[in-house]
Amino acid sequence: MINLSFVQTFVALAETGGFSIAARRLGLSQPTVSQHVRKLEEAVGAQLIERHNSRCTLTGRGEALLPHAHALLKSAERFAHAATPEELTIGCSGNIASYFIAPELKAFVEQVCPDLGWKIYTHSNPGLLDALRAGIIDVAAMEWPAPEEGLQTHLWREEDLVVIASPKHEFAAKGQISFAELEKLDLIGGESGSGTASALRRTFGLKADRLRVVQHLQSTEAVKSAVRAGLGYSIVLRRAVENDLAEGRLVELRLGKKKISKSFHLTAANDIPGTAPAARLIEFLKSA
Repeated sequence: MINLSFVQTFVALAETGGFSIAARRLGLSQPTVSQHVRKLEEAVGAQLIERHNSRCTLTGRGEALLPHAHALLKSAERFAHAATPEELTIGCSGNIASYFIAPELKAFVEQVCPDLGWKIYTHSNPGLLDALRAGIIDVAAMEWPAPEEGLQTHLWREEDLVVIASPKHEFAAKGQISFAELEKLDLIGGESGSGTASALRRTFGLKADRLRVVQHLQSTEAVKSAVRAGLGYSIVLRRAVENDLAEGRLVELRLGKKKISKSFHLTAANDIPGTAPAARLIEFLKSA
């Protein structure tokens, strides 16, 4: 049988090109690294490493075996992973965590992964990207796409945005507002990096930049409270205000035939296995 520790040492040597560097990476002594290589060479019956003072290179046989060594270590990693309970950490923007992910996650757990251990990590959309890069989360549910090398991004869903105001607002009675009227009023924005500004530009073009933002609050609930108090109007996800609109705490100001919507996206590392919970969650949410 091939000792996986010897294979790991062989790969470290191939990647670093030196016994001392490989020893530091693996947390081993240099003589132990040499012993691992020697025993692996004895096991396969061939010289794998050419020694050149402090440096080393692979022999022809070593080059031929390297891809198989990588595959062997990857298989061992998958074997160990399969023996432990599956866990998934989902990064969500505040809006997605508050209004969207819970029923979707419940359905996924019940239908696909009954024994899944899960966590929801909430951050701003830029913060989710940082967490994904750092390996803190397995998949990010974001309010804009993240086309970045090493990441895969999938469209999840389109959600309507609505203009909301206090029932006492000057335009509340007619329920309509033009863009020319809108740009003269005070706009209360939500958390930065939410993708709402991009959605407005897709609908109104460059003139969207003329909207007068007087305040940015860090949650949709805070925005709704400010709008109810008459401090301004806002543009938020319809899902977040459905009850408020139905119960008369807020009113919707329609923009004629203009429809504003925002895309939600699912982002993960390119190299996640198809059987990983993150990959299965992405497929489940895309097909829901």
